Amino acid sequence: IRKEVYHLARELMHERTKVKALESELGNPLNVHRWRKLEGSDPAAYEMIQKIQVLQKRLIAKSQESVDKSSTIEHKEKLYAELKKILARQPGPEIAEQLAVYKSTLKEKDQQTDQMASELVMHRSQVGEYRTEIDRIVRELHDVKVKFYDQKKKEQQHRERLRSERTLSFQSQVAEARATL
Repeated sequence: IRKEVYHLARELMHERTKVKALESELGNPLNVHRWRKLEGSDPAAYEMIQKIQVLQKRLIAKSQESVDKSSTIEHKEKLYAELKKILARQPGPEIAEQLAVYKSTLKEKDQQTDQMASELVMHRSQVGEYRTEIDRIVRELHDVKVKFYDQKKKEQQHRERLRSERTLSFQSQVAEARATL
């Protein structure tokens, strides 16, 4: 393609050079009066030369028009190729379907996340309630233990008093018994 573009550009430059040479020759002819001799002696040839000149002017105009159109076509082809590349990079309908699936999945996951967040808040509040309940029960257990040990201590002291009283009463009985003996 590059070789072809290079070849066409070279050919275009060559044709433009020819056109400029022909235009300059028509604008400034070297032998201005050479056709006047033909006008009187050979009017048919003179008429043919005039027609040739008109046709040459038209040919020059058409060749310039052709050059302009070919450059326009080249520009349009480049634009077409660029647009084709851009279009090739655009997502197709399957991508749009996949995107819709992803969006619905994301929406579901967001709903699940919101639900789990609310459940987490609820569970945290329950944990807080359970902790306060555990603290209350621990305090009650501590109070019960204190009361229990106080009660045990009192019972122990009572038993020791009873034992000491029994021991004293037994000793007093033994002493009485010895005294009677």
